[in-house]
Amino acid sequence: MSKYNLIGDIGATNTRLAVVKDGSVELENIRYLACSEYKNLQSAINFYLTELPQVEINSACFAIAGAVHTETFKLVNNDWQVNKEDVMLALNNIDVIWVNDFTAQAIATTILSRKDVVVINPGIIQKDRARLAIGSGTGLGVCGLIPASNEWIPAMGEGGHVDFAPNSELQFRVMKILQKQFGHVSVERILSGPGIVNLYRALAIINQKKVKFTTPAQITSAANKPNPDQLCYETLQLFCQIFGSVAGSAALNIGALGGVYITGGVIRNFFELFVKSDFLKSFNDKGRFRGYMESIPVYFSEARYMGLLGASQILINNKN
Repeated sequence: MSKYNLIGDIGATNTRLAVVKDGSVELENIRYLACSEYKNLQSAINFYLTELPQVEINSACFAIAGAVHTETFKLVNNDWQVNKEDVMLALNNIDVIWVNDFTAQAIATTILSRKDVVVINPGIIQKDRARLAIGSGTGLGVCGLIPASNEWIPAMGEGGHVDFAPNSELQFRVMKILQKQFGHVSVERILSGPGIVNLYRALAIINQKKVKFTTPAQITSAANKPNPDQLCYETLQLFCQIFGSVAGSAALNIGALGGVYITGGVIRNFFELFVKSDFLKSFNDKGRFRGYMESIPVYFSEARYMGLLGASQILINNKN
């Protein structure tokens, strides 16, 4: 029987699972499981492992969108309740490392090669300075990385839930509309897959236009056409502008002179539009600190399975 470690990247929509050999980040038997099709995390894991009857699992690392510092927690954007003890029992009480999903994505940036990234702003490379990972999916993930001796220390937080801070008349009007719907308006209410829909509907109200689309994929597709739907196009343009402002503020907060790494699947779906948008202009627009911002390298990660890669690297680091 072959001995492996189990790696998981558990988000609000999908559970991504893979196995790796000891000391390796080479992912094998990668599977995407829709969270909605399983009662809980352990049932998804059990289903996955039925495909691997000849594999013995020695340890596991799960990167998960939840409060992993507690024994029991609910995922932010789906109905799963995770009980660590129940998951460990399902895995015959092996050692399990629990990390925030975006901590794993941040750690993954430390093992990317040059071919894995697109340079958005070359900046001035300072490898010994803090860096930032930020990415949009079902939610918005933010994580800093602080260099210490020969390792990176993640500065884990919940940056997706900070207040949206509008800085234009249009953005103020968007915020007022979203406040009526949600009360507190976090940046995740805009800078995420569901956030694209929220932004589109708000702009429809402001422009007195009919809502024709109901999903992020529909809005993105309509904006990307040779003759784009104007409201969808304006939605993504405003998304990019706000994303730049939020990413720039997060970079300032941790002094991310080592670089900003943009990850997540949402922007990948309209990457050409993103590159041509006001993202970088908005990122740099920090008044007296414009020069500071312009010196920060900004990259977009094209690597697949960032959460799984990061979780496998965390497992290696923990065993060394």
